Amino acid sequence: EVIPLKNNLAKQQVKLDAAMIELQNAQAELDAKQAELDIVQAKFDKAMAEKQALQEEAEIMERRLIAADKLISGLGSEATRWTSELEDLKERRVRLLGDCLLASAFLSYQGAFTYEFRHDLLHSEWEPDVHKKSIPCSEPFKVETLLTDEVECSKWTSEGLPPDELSIQNGILTTAASRFPLCIDPQKQALTWIRRKEAKNNLKESTFADPDFLKQLELAIKYGFPFLFKDVDEYIDPVIDNVLEKNIKGKQGREFVVLGDKEVDYDPSFKLYLTSKLPNPKYSPAIFGKAMVINYTVTLKGLEDQLLSVIVGFERKELEEQREHLIAETFANKHLLKDLEDSLLRELATSKGNMLDNVELIQTLDETKTKAKEVTEKLKIGEQTAIEIDRVRNGYRPAARRGALLFFVLSEMALNNNMYQFSLSSFLEVFEICLKKSLPDAILEKRLNNIIDTLTYNIYNYACTGLFEKHKLLFSFQMTTKIQKDRGLLTQPEIDFFLKGDISIE
Repeated sequence: EVIPLKNNLAKQQVKLDAAMIELQNAQAELDAKQAELDIVQAKFDKAMAEKQALQEEAEIMERRLIAADKLISGLGSEATRWTSELEDLKERRVRLLGDCLLASAFLSYQGAFTYEFRHDLLHSEWEPDVHKKSIPCSEPFKVETLLTDEVECSKWTSEGLPPDELSIQNGILTTAASRFPLCIDPQKQALTWIRRKEAKNNLKESTFADPDFLKQLELAIKYGFPFLFKDVDEYIDPVIDNVLEKNIKGKQGREFVVLGDKEVDYDPSFKLYLTSKLPNPKYSPAIFGKAMVINYTVTLKGLEDQLLSVIVGFERKELEEQREHLIAETFANKHLLKDLEDSLLRELATSKGNMLDNVELIQTLDETKTKAKEVTEKLKIGEQTAIEIDRVRNGYRPAARRGALLFFVLSEMALNNNMYQFSLSSFLEVFEICLKKSLPDAILEKRLNNIIDTLTYNIYNYACTGLFEKHKLLFSFQMTTKIQKDRGLLTQPEIDFFLKGDISIE
C-alpha cells in the first residue's frame, strides 16, 4: 500500500519541480513586462504633465492676449493724448522759471489792487520785463492756467464765486497764498463764497466785538476748523498777531501757537479768513506784511454776469435752473474724469510683475474707459447745452449791463460824500422789484426796453431818497454820461474836455 503511494509522490514531485521552474520563468517574464510597463507609464505621466502645462500656458497666454488687447485698445486712445501732453510738459518745464516768477509776484503783491491795475502791472510791466531779460515764460502768461485748473474753478463757481476773471484770481489768492486772506469785500461776495465753501468743514464765525471770540478761535485752532472774522474794520486786534503771522512753535513733538497768554495746540488744517465791508480801508504796512489783503470789490463785468443771472432767473426760471444744474453736473463730471485718470495712472505706476497678469489693472482700465467715454459724451452734450443756454441768456444782457452801470454810478457818489454808501444786497432788492414792476411783453426787445426804463427811473428815485438836494443833478448827470458812454455816443476825451477844458484855450 505504501510503495505505490511513494511512487506516486515521486512522480508528483517531478511534476511540481517542473511547474515551479515554469512558474519562475513566467514570473521573470512578468517582471520584465512590468518594468517595461513602468517605463511606458512614466513616459505617459510625463507626457500628460507636459500636456497639462502646455494647456495651462495656453490658457495664460490666451488670458494675457485678451488683457493685452484690452490694454492696447484701452491705452491706445490715451497714447496720442499722453504723448502730446508729455511734449507739452517738457516745454512747460522750461517755461516754468518765468511762470513761477510771475505767479509768485502775483501772489505776493497784487491782491490789494483792482483788476485793471493788476492786468497792467502783470502784462504791461512784469511780463515784458521777463521777456526782455530772456527768461523763458509762457506766452500769453495766464495766472489761472498755472495756479488752478478747470475742475477747481467749476467747484468755486458752484460754491457761489462769480465766474469772471477777477473773481477767479481772488479765489487763487485766497486759497494759494502763503498768508491768511483779509478780504476787502464791500459787496459781501467773499463772505458768501467762504461760507458756502467751508460750510462742510464746520466753519466758525465771529467778530472782534464778540466777548468770547478768543475762546472760539482757540477751539478752531486746536481742532482744525476754519474760522472767519467778519466785519473787520481798520483795527485788527494784536492778540491774533501770532496766528496771522503763522508764528508756530514746536516742542516735544507738538506744534503750538501763542494766543494771548496761552499756548494753543496748532492743527495744520486750521484756516483763518478775515472780511471787511469797508470799500477802501487804510491798513498799516504791518497788516499787509501779516495778511494777504485781497480786493474783492465787484467789477462791471462781474456784476453784469450776476445781474444777468437774476434777470434770467426771473424771466426764464427753468433756464437758469438748467444752467445751475449744468454747472454742478459739469463740475462733477470733470472731477470724476480727473479721479479716473489719476486712479489709472496710479495703478500703472504701482503695478508689479507682469502687467498683463494684473487683473485689477485691467478691470480699472475697463471701468475707466467705459466711464470716461460716458463722461466725455456728457461733457460734449453739456458744452452744446451751455452754448445754447448762453445764447438765450445773452438776449437779456442789455438790461443786466444797464443795472451794473447804475450800481457803479451809485458807488461813485461816495466820492462826493462818505455818507453815500449803497450796498449790493439792497441794490439787488431794488433790481428785483423793478423786474416785477416793468410791463411784460411777448417780444423780447420791447420787454428789455420796459425793464431798462423802469430800472433807470426806479434806481434814480431810490438813490435820490438818500442824496442831498445839491447832489441830485450831479447824480442824474453821472447817470446820463455813463449811459451815453456805454452806447458809444460819448468818449472819455469829450467828458474830460467838458470837465477840465483845454489849457491851450485862454
